[in-house]
Amino acid sequence: NVLEIFHEIAGEIRSGLDELEDWGLSGGHPGQYIHDVVADEIAIPILWGAGLGIVSEESESQGLDRPVVAIVDPIDGSTNASLGIPWYATSLCAVDSEGLLASLVCNQATGNTYVAARGLGAELDGQPIKPSQKDKVRDSILVFNGLPHSYFGWKQYRALGSAALDLCSVADGTFDGFADFSSGLALWDYAGAALVCSESGVVISETDGTKLDFGNLLKSPSSRIRLLAAGTPPLHENLIDSVDV
Repeated sequence: NVLEIFHEIAGEIRSGLDELEDWGLSGGHPGQYIHDVVADEIAIPILWGAGLGIVSEESESQGLDRPVVAIVDPIDGSTNASLGIPWYATSLCAVDSEGLLASLVCNQATGNTYVAARGLGAELDGQPIKPSQKDKVRDSILVFNGLPHSYFGWKQYRALGSAALDLCSVADGTFDGFADFSSGLALWDYAGAALVCSESGVVISETDGTKLDFGNLLKSPSSRIRLLAAGTPPLHENLIDSVDV
């Protein structure tokens, strides 16, 4: 069971982080922290031993010819983690020949865990989740990755620093929608949360409304795209019309 493996990894990473004393930069690639490396070194052997291929932000891809490939962001929101801000997550997503199969996004600061499986819905800590039902930007509380060029009519917004958790918080109805104003997100940033979103009923796409094609995205996982997500189709359309990226 892929989700059992993912739960094991999330738990092992949390234990590893509990013992960590230095949350500074690793000296590796730009923006990489020691906790990114520690989490990756925990996750990779477990995934490989379970027979999964691996695409990770923090290490080389391997086993992409295996039937199931895991897309891994060991710590999404690494800067938050380094600052003690409790909004950072381990994101794990399994992909097979049909697309996204199963995913887990665990807030490592709190233990709150989102899971989703294709065709089976999404849960937060074992309870089914559904998005809010707002239809208009003007009535919505949005969460942003990056900041917009100008005000486009939202009721309120937040910018919290972990795209995986931000997207999952649209799936559970905390926020009404998500918009990305950064240079874009890589596959490992959003894959796990994308399945949580779609299985909960959230509409998720690129900012121009293009549907996510994970078959093509897996071929170049570091390529960056900008995303929109909304709890309802009308709000999604309203965001497409309103957002100037």
